[in-house]
Amino acid sequence: MVGKRSGKALLREEGMLPTLRIDFFQRPGLLDIRLERTDNNMDLTAWPQVNMINQKNYYTEYLKRDDQILPLRLQQEERRNRMTTNAKDRDRALAQSRPGEAPMPDMDMDLDDDVGMDEGPGLTGQDAFGSKVIVLHPGSQNLRIGLASDALPKTVPMVIARKWDANEPEKDCGEPRPKRMKYDGGSTMGPEKMFGKEFASQYTTMCSELKVHMRAHKRRVLPNSKELIVNYNKRTPPETISEHNDPHRIDWTEIPSDPRKAPAFITGKDALRIPDFSTPRYKLFWPLRHGWYNEHDYDQKRALYDDIAVIIEEAIKTQLNLPRRRDWSQYGCVFIVPDLYEKHYVTQILDMLLRDCSFGRVCFIQESLAATFGAGYTSACVVDLGAQKTSICCVEEGMCLENSRINLKYGGADVTETFIKMMLFDHFPYSEINLNRRYDFLLAEEIKIKFCTLNEGEISPQPADFHLRAPGQATRKYMFKTYDEILLAPQGYFRPSIFDSSPKLRDRRKLIDRSRDLYDDSPNDPVSTAQSAIIAMTAPPPPASGQIPRDQADGMNGVAVSTPLRQIPNALRKFSEQEQNSISVVGSPAPEDEDTPVPGADGETIGVKNELDPSLRDDVLPVAPLDVAIFTSIVNGARNDDRKTREFLGGIMVIGGGAQIPGFYSYLEERLKEYKPNLAKDIMIGTPPRELDPQGVVWKGGSVFGKLRGTNDSWISRIEHDRLGARVLAYKLMWAWVLARESPRRAMANLASRPDRAYHQDYICRIRYENSLPPPPGSVKLLDIPIDGLDYYASPGFASRLHRSQPINIEANAELGMAIDLVGMPGVFDGDESSIQAPSIPPPVHPRDKTLLRPLSELGKPKYQPGGISFLRRTEYISSDAARARSEAAPKTTPKAAATKVRKPVDTSKDDPIYVLRAVVKGFDIAHPEDAYDGPDTHDSIRGLEPTPAEIEAWNNPKHPTKSNLKAIDFYPVLPDLEAGTDTGSYMVAKFTANPTQIINKHDPRLDVGLLRPIELDDAAVADYSARVAAHTADPVHNLHPGGPPFNYHFFLPTDAHSAINLKRKLDVDDPDRDDPDLYTTKNKDEKSIFRLSQQRVYETGRSTAPDADHAYNEIALALHDPDVGVPVDGGVSNRLEKAAYYYPVMQKVQLKPHRSKTLAQLGVAPRADDEGVDVIDVLDVVVENLDDFENAKRQKHRAELLGESVEEDGAEDGDA
Repeated sequence: MVGKRSGKALLREEGMLPTLRIDFFQRPGLLDIRLERTDNNMDLTAWPQVNMINQKNYYTEYLKRDDQILPLRLQQEERRNRMTTNAKDRDRALAQSRPGEAPMPDMDMDLDDDVGMDEGPGLTGQDAFGSKVIVLHPGSQNLRIGLASDALPKTVPMVIARKWDANEPEKDCGEPRPKRMKYDGGSTMGPEKMFGKEFASQYTTMCSELKVHMRAHKRRVLPNSKELIVNYNKRTPPETISEHNDPHRIDWTEIPSDPRKAPAFITGKDALRIPDFSTPRYKLFWPLRHGWYNEHDYDQKRALYDDIAVIIEEAIKTQLNLPRRRDWSQYGCVFIVPDLYEKHYVTQILDMLLRDCSFGRVCFIQESLAATFGAGYTSACVVDLGAQKTSICCVEEGMCLENSRINLKYGGADVTETFIKMMLFDHFPYSEINLNRRYDFLLAEEIKIKFCTLNEGEISPQPADFHLRAPGQATRKYMFKTYDEILLAPQGYFRPSIFDSSPKLRDRRKLIDRSRDLYDDSPNDPVSTAQSAIIAMTAPPPPASGQIPRDQADGMNGVAVSTPLRQIPNALRKFSEQEQNSISVVGSPAPEDEDTPVPGADGETIGVKNELDPSLRDDVLPVAPLDVAIFTSIVNGARNDDRKTREFLGGIMVIGGGAQIPGFYSYLEERLKEYKPNLAKDIMIGTPPRELDPQGVVWKGGSVFGKLRGTNDSWISRIEHDRLGARVLAYKLMWAWVLARESPRRAMANLASRPDRAYHQDYICRIRYENSLPPPPGSVKLLDIPIDGLDYYASPGFASRLHRSQPINIEANAELGMAIDLVGMPGVFDGDESSIQAPSIPPPVHPRDKTLLRPLSELGKPKYQPGGISFLRRTEYISSDAARARSEAAPKTTPKAAATKVRKPVDTSKDDPIYVLRAVVKGFDIAHPEDAYDGPDTHDSIRGLEPTPAEIEAWNNPKHPTKSNLKAIDFYPVLPDLEAGTDTGSYMVAKFTANPTQIINKHDPRLDVGLLRPIELDDAAVADYSARVAAHTADPVHNLHPGGPPFNYHFFLPTDAHSAINLKRKLDVDDPDRDDPDLYTTKNKDEKSIFRLSQQRVYETGRSTAPDADHAYNEIALALHDPDVGVPVDGGVSNRLEKAAYYYPVMQKVQLKPHRSKTLAQLGVAPRADDEGVDVIDVLDVVVENLDDFENAKRQKHRAELLGESVEEDGAEDGDA
């Protein structure tokens, strides 16, 4: 035992007691020791001497109270100042208020905790906070930005173009992407060899596995499908379209011809539209790649930081309309960071936002937590599929579980590149595609979004096309066919070895070193046991000696370590063995400290087996199948808690752009259930609620977080950052910024020597669980009640054993032999639910019940219903009607007005049919007084009523009913167009639910001559339609009319606008050159002039009215025609018709919607377009000819019926189509 040192010894060490100098003199055979006094017994300084601290018992309160921490002290001062200001304002209002006025209500001080931000006038509630908060969510490909009060974010490409000596296609000696292999002579290999043997082997294996899987699920697989599409793609040449005939041509970014006037940089979408070979050259820089800093394209880290700042500043100026930087100090900024972030990234962003962008305050939130905020989830396993990274994290009660965070370095961009490689492998017609070129990059993204799917039902040889638009070149239209590539490319998420990961670690840590601890210089970036497990799966096996040679370790920097194929099955077998042995995945119960690794059943840490040294962690690329990564995250997040594991499995929320692939949710759920069959019933994939865009859920959660008032203490002001720097993050972030300085393996080794290790997190607990109640007056006493006997009955295993041992006795007869109907709903137990459902056609409302249907806003107001006014007119003059209603309801003050009005007797003679007919004839006599009949009434002629002078004046000088300043411009008589008849005598109106073409800003002239070709219904569809019509005929009250037959239609359009214009002229009988054969634009194989129409897509009947030829005039289409102001057609004006408003009867209206999956055709009710026996028409050749005798006779018959004449059967005349 070491004794206590005396006080004199301590003073002597401090130089406060006299000392002696000892000199040693060595003489031959003698040691001489002499002592000499060296002090002069005087004080060394005039400063007062402070006594030593009693080392046995001392205490300090340093940094143990909130008022000793600057960020907390500033919050308390601000809150106290606001309370003082509000109290003064309230006292001033009370002093200035008049007697009898209601006092000013007290303000809720707890909800007003935001640091001084000027919300602006006229804003209240959450909008007042959101209008002054900017939410930023940067990604590897896109930046989403917007105000917190906005409903949706604005998306800007995270790219900047700067003047450079060469562009992207010219770098690396013009090497294209995807990279092609070449022979020794420099020529490119064939499509089957250009990507190497490894890719060809994996792609062929995936194709074979897909065929086996489809056959196992009873799906039709053609044996020669691959050969068909390869042969088709080989022999299909592109079609050239001139620029003026391309309706979707791209407006490229114009660069001034003078290089001195060209801008130094261009950001956003304009940067992607710069021509590749512009003068001067521009090179695209993406500051963030794969969730990291892009150190490969930069030589200085200052340039990297500046590009991020410039992109954000330009987005704020252009997208948020905030061009003046001095106004930004009034705004706060919510910045969304990755779950598994790097400290250098967060600290640099904080410095940039407060210093460069001059924001008033800044706060941070993690991506997965923001996703739960945006979707409204409390607990979930968030899977974010981004463009170049995939992150997985479990969120519970508003906190990200640190050990569940996983960041995988693949995303939608890898799917795009792999899809292009597979298409090139199958002889894609555009073999020169290069993703380094900007227009090819945009084209590849468009093709992937348009065709990729994970629905096996859509896998069949399908024709497709795309348009290649390059700057300075004519548009080229390519026709090709797809097969299994559209499904195999997205399957790369579950087989990431098909992705090319070689360039992802290139120049890693070239400019920016990892964050290191200030004391022991160890890496202190956040880590998680789940990420360590993924890295352990991915890393190659170490040498037998257990150490990596120095030359090999040095060579790993800058060279990607791809994922070995044999490592993934080992990881799967590891989980299976643990499950078969009935051993918990986590092993022992988890300690309270979440940063402490969890020992497994074998004594090692789960997820960190064969862990690499932290210095080599950056040399291994974390890549793993998505289903394996999700289970790894949940296992490490639940920490041996079966309830949490099942909750996370039942709350998997998939977001991000990669989740928008059709069928992705169901495919992922199927893969997870195959991976863990015993947990299949608990697995459920959730989508963002309220139909939110999966790409904007994270930003939406950031906007919700930015609008929180009393619960958001994460705001960092400029004064706090100036005084404390990055240290302020330890007090302001919602998660623990101070993490372990040791690796999980080292932490496990030192756990016994440092069992009381803990981290400062009381600030987070105080924010989330603040208790303002005083402590209880007495000590809390707890009763120890033994409940050991109840554990057996309360355990889930008891209920399971009881269920297995006691079978349920189910009687075959539900009524137990007694036909007793206590429900009173006939047929409800036989499947007929008509008695408990509302009728399809609701019964008429009783007049006494109409008052109950009036809205609340109309109660207590005078009832006013203007009679004789249609709905449109009532809507147009609602303000005047309301004013007139108020004037009529106002009390009259004059005695004459107060007198009771006497109702005039009704003249019953006006209901006489002869009187009604005379009133109708009177209208024609007023319009044409020269043709008025004034003779005696006969069977063919009748006199009209005598018009009054007011009626004649109203006809000669018409006036608006309420707006007297309006003046009538022209009059049109309403007449039928007898020469525009059809075979049926009427027309059918077809309405598309969506734009049938891609032109949205102007009218597409091709739609004027579009053609719909109905597909014949099969017997099953005809029988179903006939049954529904018969049901309506038998009971029209409970069965609505099904409308017209549910036809499917092939929709055809001309290939270009020029063909549409010529076809329109060919159909125009007023065009003098309509018979010119040069109007035809194409010739068929027989050298006959034709118009060629190509099929756009298949449409199906959404809703339709029943065709009723007897009541065709219930709805008409009206067209105004005036020959004097007609549009000239090649120098001529249509004089065929006189000036009038011509009407055309409408017999049926049909709503057409695009043909989707799981329709009647796919369910077997109607045939599919690709089934055997159904003709698939790609193009239609159209020739315009005159009407034959039969067609002319049918039209003449309808004209005679309209005019009340009779026509002979052989009285047909020639006419024009």
